[in-house]
Amino acid sequence: MSEVPRVSVIVAAFNGEAFVGEALASLRAQTVREFEAIVVDDGSTDGTAAIVAKFASADPRFRMIRQANGGTQAARNAALAVARGGWVGLLDQDDVWLPGKLEAQIALADADPRANLLFTNYRTWDGTSTTGTRYTRPSKFPEGDVAVGLARGCLFQASTVMVPRALALSFGGFDPELRNAGDWDLWLRIAERGIYARGSLTPLVLYREWGGNESLNHMRTAEESVRVLEKALGRPQGARLRAACVRSLRRARAQVELARARSRLDDPTFVRAKLHAAFAADRTPKHLLQWLAVAWPSTLGGRRTAAIVHAKLVRKFR
Repeated sequence: MSEVPRVSVIVAAFNGEAFVGEALASLRAQTVREFEAIVVDDGSTDGTAAIVAKFASADPRFRMIRQANGGTQAARNAALAVARGGWVGLLDQDDVWLPGKLEAQIALADADPRANLLFTNYRTWDGTSTTGTRYTRPSKFPEGDVAVGLARGCLFQASTVMVPRALALSFGGFDPELRNAGDWDLWLRIAERGIYARGSLTPLVLYREWGGNESLNHMRTAEESVRVLEKALGRPQGARLRAACVRSLRRARAQVELARARSRLDDPTFVRAKLHAAFAADRTPKHLLQWLAVAWPSTLGGRRTAAIVHAKLVRKFR
């Protein structure tokens, strides 16, 4: 490919032979052709590389980099280092872009020069049918200056996002120590400098939910949230954003304790201790309710009842 592509699409792939072909096929089906796809085979031991090689041999827009396993963020950084597009987009190996995804986001970029993060709505998907939509109310759709919202949590699923390549490089790319939350960490760093998000309310990505999703590892996700926010508070920030990060860090530390409790719900003594720690970290009514539900099991009908109640409360309030 000699022409400079409008968008560089980064795909970090590790032992993804079950799904990566479907992800790459969804790129090939885009209504906009001005892109390059950089697939980093991150030390796969299955047939991932062979699948990617077939795409690369048939379509010059696709190329593969192979490296020893270093994790998702290291793979993304390897692709970012050789990307040529003005924008970079992420596509996880198990997700799918609908055909108009790139076209819609390029239109947003052309229409609003303020935008430095483009995203789309998405549907959750089990590989056969969709099971939900992320944003169902236009009033909750996160556009514009979303810095404070990002301090509360990651507003954007990785496979929906595009950012200017130069901007991503100026921050040093993704933190390789953050296996799950590296994308949120980068969006938050962009927000500290000044963010303006534009998105498509129409869902244009299928986010596959299955047993291998790293984001479904509740303990690691909770622990990485704490690390992201601790990093953020170690950098200069405006007062409003800093206050939001402080509040979010309290909640994140409580969520770590709740995740630990969840891992041993058959041990009510351990659960009570972790819920007490969660309440100490973030003294909010919902955590007080969780703690009381297990701290006084006799009023609830016994130790096993307390554990069951806790499990339901964690699902309700997480």
